[in-house]
Amino acid sequence: MRRFRLALLGLALALPFTTVLRAQAPPPPQELQAENARIQELWKGKRFQEALTILAVRAQSPGFTQLGAEMRAGVHYNMACAASLLGRRGEALAFLGLAVGEGLKDWTTFSVDTDLDPLRKEPGFLWLEGIVRERGDFVGILRRFQDYGPAPAGRTAPAFAYQAPDAPELAALRKVCRLDEVAGSGPEFERIVNLMRWVHAQVRHDGNSKNPEPMNALHLLEVCRTEKRGINCRMMATILNEAYLAMGFKSRQVTCQPLDEKDPDCHVITTVWSNDLGQWLYMDPTMEAYFTDGQGRPLSIAEVRERLISGGPLELAKGANWNGRPENPATYKAYMAKNLVRITCPVESAFGYESRPDRRYVTLDAAAFPPRPARDAAGGLIIHDPAAFWVRP
Repeated sequence: MRRFRLALLGLALALPFTTVLRAQAPPPPQELQAENARIQELWKGKRFQEALTILAVRAQSPGFTQLGAEMRAGVHYNMACAASLLGRRGEALAFLGLAVGEGLKDWTTFSVDTDLDPLRKEPGFLWLEGIVRERGDFVGILRRFQDYGPAPAGRTAPAFAYQAPDAPELAALRKVCRLDEVAGSGPEFERIVNLMRWVHAQVRHDGNSKNPEPMNALHLLEVCRTEKRGINCRMMATILNEAYLAMGFKSRQVTCQPLDEKDPDCHVITTVWSNDLGQWLYMDPTMEAYFTDGQGRPLSIAEVRERLISGGPLELAKGANWNGRPENPATYKAYMAKNLVRITCPVESAFGYESRPDRRYVTLDAAAFPPRPARDAAGGLIIHDPAAFWVRP
């Protein structure tokens, strides 16, 4: 059974209302959550026929087509698992085909799900398996794009700039949010983690939310408080980035992107420079997450990417969670493997930068990408030099 999440990190429930005049509204998230919880209970009790009946009713409901493709694929995948466990192989393959047709790419689950074991020698299954692997073996995809050099002549990264903590806006953020108390007086790394965890605790993640203008930490926190709403991962990373700057840490907002440039489900995190360790550190306020090498040493984004590729020691910090729900390390690693193919940072790290009309970005691309212009469609610079991209501030 595929234990899919009701809201993805970057996109959440996609509700693509079309121009069809009589399109039915999708079911509310609360209804889907209750239904998924019920199915989980039935699975534990091996009551697969009852679970299949509930899933079939959902798949035939008027609002089903208005759910995002990821959700529809998840429902059909679970139907395939139920039918497989009931010994109905033909039916299971039909449901699995529907899931794959809707874009199923969760290779991490697909490759090890014992619910599908009765199907694994079927020719139809082997064909579908190849499609899912091509789409969703994210570590395999990342390995294909692991190398960066050599950099094209004349294509170097601009000098990254970091706003000073005594800038009026950052000084106000530090005072209003009492960031000195938040960070504490402990060792540097402890202060860095405290600030990340504070952002995670202040706001909930909502991948469907519209970004409220102006996009700066003070306004975002106030909107979330007064409207009792969440914000997406980009805005959470923006708050953390500005909190770090306000406390005198050099930091950047980092957009982690998949190979498929049409895939809207990217993830945005923050990187912060540690003077004590002499390196950049990976910090994800959405998931209250960072990585270590298994011996307690925190890792940079570049190191996390390399260890996903090589299979080296990579330990997710204890307590990582999505809106209070504990995060599975394997699931999170697969998600980040998907989204560490291309990496983008702003050229300048400053309060309110996301709302500035003159903002500029630089993207670190692998050498294996097809030749492309020095600038992308949005005018951002594309480079292939990781040393310039991750230069010490």
